[in-house]
Amino acid sequence: MLFKKRNYDKLTVTVVANVSKKYMNVSKHKRVLAPEIHESVYLFVNEAKINEDSDEVFVISEFFNSLAADGRFPMFTCSCGIFGCGGFYIDVHHKKNSVTWVTEQSTDKKHLFTSDNIRFVAEELIRKLSEVNDLRIKNNLNANYDIQIFTSQLELFTQQTRR
Repeated sequence: MLFKKRNYDKLTVTVVANVSKKYMNVSKHKRVLAPEIHESVYLFVNEAKINEDSDEVFVISEFFNSLAADGRFPMFTCSCGIFGCGGFYIDVHHKKNSVTWVTEQSTDKKHLFTSDNIRFVAEELIRKLSEVNDLRIKNNLNANYDIQIFTSQLELFTQQTRR
């Protein structure tokens, strides 16, 4: 009997954080130069950016929500923050050793990833977002990401894929 070899896609993530300074009003007549940090997160499937429109923003919390269960997740939204303005869903389906993403936005509509690849991307994202949080705190800004929630969602995914 011949077995068909599965061709898995490869998901990767890049996080870019830029620190700059801008003047902020502290009173009607006084401004101070304050740090400002802009971070961007990009997902790639087989080295191609998954969102073809540069105005679409990856929703990190939805990625981590998608680790826990099958479903339709609004993983990309418009840069204005309103999903209906320019976002798109990714349908996520879990099997023991793989995760399938189905989307209408990318050139390839269906992507099959190993569970190990998804786990690695989630771990990498947690590590990089922790660094962004540290950078924000170092510059006297609030941390943006709840790393504990992301870590617990990853642990749930890891437990489910090891059964």
